[in-house]
Amino acid sequence: MPRPKIPVEDRLEIQELFAYYAWGLNTGDADEVVACFTDDCEFEHLPQGIFRGHDQLRVLLNHLWYDKPGWFIGRQHLATHFVMTPLSEQEMHVKAYSSILQHNLDYRNSFVFGLASWDNVCTKASGEWLFKSVRIVKWMGDGVPWVGEERARIDAPSGPLL
Repeated sequence: MPRPKIPVEDRLEIQELFAYYAWGLNTGDADEVVACFTDDCEFEHLPQGIFRGHDQLRVLLNHLWYDKPGWFIGRQHLATHFVMTPLSEQEMHVKAYSSILQHNLDYRNSFVFGLASWDNVCTKASGEWLFKSVRIVKWMGDGVPWVGEERARIDAPSGPLL
């Protein structure tokens, strides 16, 4: 099946939307994050839940940034390998890989905090691309995307070390 031809301008604007979102998220700028979403947005961020609309998005941000001091500050959310599929002239399904790097302020070192993927729908509202829905798929346990044969997986040993 041929890949859809996405206009370069749309592709770049959507990638820039991810960048504005990440900069706002990683620097504690709630207004910048909220400006990346439609008024009726839906954001699935487990285990916290599903958040709808700008007010609920701010509730999530407050929880992530301030309920565990020192836990979120110093993060970089990186989006890569964008795959875009038009849903209509005004909507685009966008999936991408997400790497979360963390700089620990106490120990002054950096590490990979986590890996995930994004499963989003963007919409062109008032001439600019915004997130309509965002779903974060954290790579934990069996949550790693895989469409190949199951024999590629390994069964990790369990039980006490001998």
